[in-house]
Amino acid sequence: MSNHTNQAESAPPDAHYTLVDDEDDDLDDVFNSADELDGDLLEGTSSNLTQSYNRQRQLHGAGTSASLPAANPQKPTANTFASIDDQIAELSKHAAKIRLDNVKQTQARDKDKADRATAELVLDQRTRMILLQMINRGVVSEIHGAVSTGKEANVYGAVLYPEDGNEPIQRAIKVYKTAILVFKDRERYITGEHRFKAGVDKGNNRKMVKLWAEKEFRNLRRLHAAGIACPEPLVLKLHVLVMDFLGDKRGYAYPRLRDARLAGDDVDDQWRKLYIQLLGVMRRLYQVCRLVHADLSEYNILYHEGQLYIIDVSQSVEHDHPRALEFLRMDIKNVGDFFRRQGVDTLLDRTIFNFITAPEGPVEEPGLSQAIEHLYEVRPPVADTDEAAAALEVDNEVFRNQYIPQSLDEVYDIEKEADRPVNELIYKHMLADSVIQKKDEHESEGSEEDGESDHEASELGEEGSSDEDQTRFEKGRPRGKKHEPKEEKRAHKQAVKEAKREKRKEKIPKAVKKRLVATTARKKK
Repeated sequence: MSNHTNQAESAPPDAHYTLVDDEDDDLDDVFNSADELDGDLLEGTSSNLTQSYNRQRQLHGAGTSASLPAANPQKPTANTFASIDDQIAELSKHAAKIRLDNVKQTQARDKDKADRATAELVLDQRTRMILLQMINRGVVSEIHGAVSTGKEANVYGAVLYPEDGNEPIQRAIKVYKTAILVFKDRERYITGEHRFKAGVDKGNNRKMVKLWAEKEFRNLRRLHAAGIACPEPLVLKLHVLVMDFLGDKRGYAYPRLRDARLAGDDVDDQWRKLYIQLLGVMRRLYQVCRLVHADLSEYNILYHEGQLYIIDVSQSVEHDHPRALEFLRMDIKNVGDFFRRQGVDTLLDRTIFNFITAPEGPVEEPGLSQAIEHLYEVRPPVADTDEAAAALEVDNEVFRNQYIPQSLDEVYDIEKEADRPVNELIYKHMLADSVIQKKDEHESEGSEEDGESDHEASELGEEGSSDEDQTRFEKGRPRGKKHEPKEEKRAHKQAVKEAKREKRKEKIPKAVKKRLVATTARKKK
């Protein structure tokens, strides 16, 4: 080693060195001294010498000119799936039909913030791809600008040009916000909702918004099936909802109830009719659709030619929701406050609540309007003074903050409540019909009838072995095929054979089927 060291010192500084095929020289170049060698390399056998040598090169070769073994990348750097390129090329021809500004057009398609960058808080690259797919499938032909913007979604106008040449069809596309969530109060609508019983991943906004969009799609279908005026849902894809457009043929949407301008000499009467119409809609929504809107106000109602249209039902909850009755009272308050500002003589909140939740009564027009007019007739007269108005406002405020149990388990003192008449209970319409009927009958009966009922009960106890009572305990035929009579088994078997025989008559012969498959495959090629 001293010879090599002397040669290195005597060599000129600009000399170029090459590695020599000698094991000792190679080790000297890598480790510079024998002291840096690990014991496992010096003492190891010849079988693992190469492995230990390569490991030491990786540990100590960072400061030398020795090159490490080349890596073997397993993942290709280029896109090898031609189907993805074909899909992008197929959808790119519709890009001009979305008449909105693109986001960062000049950037590459690498994954970075540009993939989640949004235009108008909703249109990122994934959303644009969904819109292009809808255009490609013929759901819509063109997508225009925003019709309305809100805290949870934006609504865009769209047009469908039928292939038969008929008039264009206006449609609306609701795109829910996924990147920047302005609607921060979803928790109280989600907690207790059976659709979210598995829990919501708060760290995954897209998953939560997807469930939110599915919820509105199903709620709109309930309203449309019940005959309530609302946009008909058509297509749902992740967080993009396509529905009917509530507007004219030129693409102008109907105004909100807040922006409605009524004209004529009977404006006050028109507002009163709209108030009665909306109360009927709220009852149908509760009794037929089994829903509570939970955000009903003049901002979520559209108006056109005397007709009210309900929109924005994504936060609507069912009756079993823990806060359903609280949301219902909030809706009643919002509706009453708006129509009182329009000069309408509104009913008490307690009266409207009982009218909506009562299981008996009409749910169709004109029965609904007649029932509401009857409520005006039977209400107690109120003096037109400031004191009377203040008393009514106090009664409304007390009712809005009053505790309403939704089940008997939530009643504070059930023994005390049992002594009160049913009509005085605030939750009387949540009780079962049989319970109300039995309690009313019990209150109307006298002591004589009570004695007779006790006597009849004792007689029934003595005659408990009568045939009428014993019929309740008779067992029917056991379930299962092995307990069926032989005649029924034989008839069922014969019917199955006949059905299979008829099906075989329409079956395509195997040779014809093979010929058709071969012809179709040849055409595709």
